[in-house]
Parts: sequence; structure tokens; C-alpha cells
Amino acid sequence: MRGIKRWLDDAHEAIDATLFNRWLWIIIGSMCLIVIVPFALIITMAMVPGWLAATITILIIIGWGFAGGYKEYSLHKSKGEEAKAAGKESHPSTYEEYLEQQRHRP
Repeated sequence: MRGIKRWLDDAHEAIDATLFNRWLWIIIGSMCLIVIVPFALIITMAMVPGWLAATITILIIIGWGFAGGYKEYSLHKSKGEEAKAAGKESHPSTYEEYLEQQRHRP
């Protein structure tokens, strides 16, 4: 009987550690938002007048473009910082930077 009690105590501790972990609930909440928000947006777009649905669609496309552009900017910036930290020259992002690198080369 002592083995079963010890096993139940261990199971209780594991369940407590898991269910009261805040990161678990952050992940679960994020996953629910990823599913619920687009679904709610589609339902809202179906209920509103056509001009408002078109406006919402255009705003979604513009926001998607900004998010993609910011992602590319962040990746480019981090690659440049990594190259500087490693002591390497980063790839120029503009023609002016390219000309500047060519002037400083021996």
C-alpha cells in the first residue's frame, strides 16, 4: 500500500507543477487566440456591410505587409550585428553602402 501512496503523491506533485506553470497557460492562451481571433474576424466580416468587409480585408493585407517588412528588417539588422560582432563585413543593403565598402578596401 505504501508504494501506491508514494506513487499518488508523486503524481499529485507532477500535476501541481504542470497545471500551475504560467508558461503552460500562456501557450494554451496563445494557441486559443490563434484559432479564435481569425474565426471571429471572419464571422464579423460576414455580418457587416460589404464596404466595411472590404475595408477590413484591405487593412488586414496592409498589416500583413507591415509585419512581413518588419520581420525582414529585423532579420537583416540582426545579421549585420552578428557580422560586426564576428569582425566580418556585413553585406551592404544599399548601393551607397556598397560604394563605401569599396572605397575602404585596400
